[in-house]
Amino acid sequence: MRTVFCGLTTIDLVQRVERVPGPNEKVVSDSALLDVGGPAANAARTAGALGAFPTLVSPIGPGVFGSLASEWLRSSGVSVVDICADEGDPAISSVSIDSDGNRAVISSNNTGRTHGFPDEDILDGATALMVDGHLLDVQIALARTAESLGIPVVLDGGSYKPGLDALLGHVTHAVVSADFHLPGAEDAQVLETLVGAGAQFAARTHGGGAIEAIVDGKLYKLPIQKAAHVADSLGAGDVLHGAFTAALGAGQDPLSSLAAAAQLATLSVQSAGAMGWTENLED
Repeated sequence: MRTVFCGLTTIDLVQRVERVPGPNEKVVSDSALLDVGGPAANAARTAGALGAFPTLVSPIGPGVFGSLASEWLRSSGVSVVDICADEGDPAISSVSIDSDGNRAVISSNNTGRTHGFPDEDILDGATALMVDGHLLDVQIALARTAESLGIPVVLDGGSYKPGLDALLGHVTHAVVSADFHLPGAEDAQVLETLVGAGAQFAARTHGGGAIEAIVDGKLYKLPIQKAAHVADSLGAGDVLHGAFTAALGAGQDPLSSLAAAAQLATLSVQSAGAMGWTENLED
């Protein structure tokens, strides 16, 4: 089984603080960590931890931070296809985690980066493709190819991004967050709108609340197991999407895939760092 993830890679500077500082205020952090981030990259790392042989398509770059990101990704079992067309580095994110595990993020995303396209055979042998909306021209091309090959296309919809409508018609499985709002659609009708755009399966997460999902015209609510404690919510959504894509690519049905992915996301918030949960996986 080989899964393909396309989208954003960042370098995250993560600092743990008692509370996020206000304007013109300085605080001393309890710890600091430099790590790979980004929805597609973290989802790929999750799939790698689950044995899904992920390939990440992303503009990373040859700079110091880019080289670090590629090295760390490969050490996580991720095959990297760097489509950066400039001499820059990945997007940089500054992340603060407060004492309750809540995160605050400032990121440059892919703004101003130039990129190319992967080889046409990038999806050969793939069982699932995940896209995050951060690299729309590449993702639309890949999604069209996946559609023609009968490969499921998963959308990580953390938030709506301009131009996303052109991608939605090629998405088969949309898993969006409560922060995802479609222009012109009532908030209560987001799932129905995604299905109307062509998705076979649409789901919406609500943090620690139940996940709503529509499949075959029927609405389901998947309960979420409450975390024993919340150490760090950073990357929990990425873990969910990576695990969902890996399970879907392995041939599992979408509801079972999503339920298992939600359990892993709950595990993830109980450990520090986006991938700290991997230390608690059973052998």
